[in-house]
Amino acid sequence: MATKRPKMLSVQDIIGSVSEGLRRAAVRPNISGYKPQPKQTEFHKSTARTRAIFAGNRFGKTVGGAAEGVWRATGTHPYQKTHPTPTQGRVVAVDILQGINKIVLPEVSRWIPPSSLINGSWEDSYSSGLRTLTLVNGSTIEFMSYEMTVEKFAGTSRSWTWFDEEPPEDIYNECLLRLADQKGVNWLTVTPLEGMTWMYDRIFEAAKTDPSIFVITGSTDENIYVSASEIEAILSGMSEDEKKARRHGTFMQLGGLIYKTFTVENVIDPIFNSDLWDIYKRSWQFASGMDAGFHNPTAFLFAAYDPEGRIVVFDEYYVAGETVSNHAGAIRERVGTYMVPMEYFVGDSSIRNTDPLTGTSIQAEYAENGIGIVLGSGDVKAGINRVSSAFEQKKLYITRNCEKLIWELNRYRWQRWKNSKTAADNNLKEEPVKKDDHLCDALRYLVTSRPGFEVGNSSNFQGGSRGYPEAINPEERIDYELLRELEGTVSDDLLGSDW
Repeated sequence: MATKRPKMLSVQDIIGSVSEGLRRAAVRPNISGYKPQPKQTEFHKSTARTRAIFAGNRFGKTVGGAAEGVWRATGTHPYQKTHPTPTQGRVVAVDILQGINKIVLPEVSRWIPPSSLINGSWEDSYSSGLRTLTLVNGSTIEFMSYEMTVEKFAGTSRSWTWFDEEPPEDIYNECLLRLADQKGVNWLTVTPLEGMTWMYDRIFEAAKTDPSIFVITGSTDENIYVSASEIEAILSGMSEDEKKARRHGTFMQLGGLIYKTFTVENVIDPIFNSDLWDIYKRSWQFASGMDAGFHNPTAFLFAAYDPEGRIVVFDEYYVAGETVSNHAGAIRERVGTYMVPMEYFVGDSSIRNTDPLTGTSIQAEYAENGIGIVLGSGDVKAGINRVSSAFEQKKLYITRNCEKLIWELNRYRWQRWKNSKTAADNNLKEEPVKKDDHLCDALRYLVTSRPGFEVGNSSNFQGGSRGYPEAINPEERIDYELLRELEGTVSDDLLGSDW
């Protein structure tokens, strides 16, 4: 039987084939056509175990993230030596519908060379059921979302993980564990719409001192492929905070920050042991707000106040893992150094709950150890409103040595829906995120325990050469409404219970 000879191609056939190839390449470019911009190049060149691009929308962060993954999966990284193929990669995005199917998958598909796909076909390489892409060299890329439970992220080791937009911290931690065996790397491409969450401290701030973390920041304006008019059209109608986050990648809390009225103007120099402390001791009264914890920190704030409604928080206590007796001893010792009487301590109403095993309560234990704590208001929304108003009217000041309180205030935010679709279908949440809020709770109990003040009747005190409040008349220092003495007890409706 004669062997069938291959068809001889004419010059016209060859020219036509080349033209078709060029047409396909123009319609569907691959990684060889990727031309990173300067900051994208910095990102690709970094050998840090953790890398992040915090940038505005349309900066090109997702493009850079996808290109990095394609290079590692195909073993063709042009800037550094990477894990030998086959590699095991993981891509995680906000949700399946939008984050994976409409953003990440098309971007990865855009840059994967057909020669790296099984039979040159995306359909033969990608399993929609498993959401896993398998290349001819054996490398795999699995696609997951933040909607999944953290248990789904366990399993075998991975060579690399890419997080597109901010992951929940528990999912991030679980993914990092999968990288340990192979000394794998991870990178994040994020427009920081959630504000100063765990990622701000653990990655953005940590990169300043930790060489294993590398951060790039960028603005939409830096993308040479996006016109200024298109940028303005994208941002039109957004709030100023959202514009800063979406255009410049700035860490803002958007609508989520609770105490937007807290500013640098509410922070003053320390007063305890200052040259004005004697004036405070003579002319102001003193109180403390607390929030109880054990595994979580127990928090106390110490404040000076006057009858005009002005409050200066001048010290803080923030300790976890100690018994009530140890906390009480530390607080008594600290108050002793102030050499002023604490008019009252006010705390979370839950401290009165009796333990069924011991038959006692946290409130009773503190009382037995010399600290009587009155129960504060449990109305969270009303308390937040009071604190916010006090900041706005310059009735509430924090001394800068209260570092943990200031840290919490800058991160205290409203809860948000987990994905954009749910958020679009519901009203904004009106409950604070219950994390890193212990001193914020103590502040709320403290402020709501004081008599009210009229909106717009602010006495914005700038007295003294260092911005301290002017001392008030010592004869006017007593708040008789609060200090009604009834047969050895003190009762106050604002405090919510009897001493």
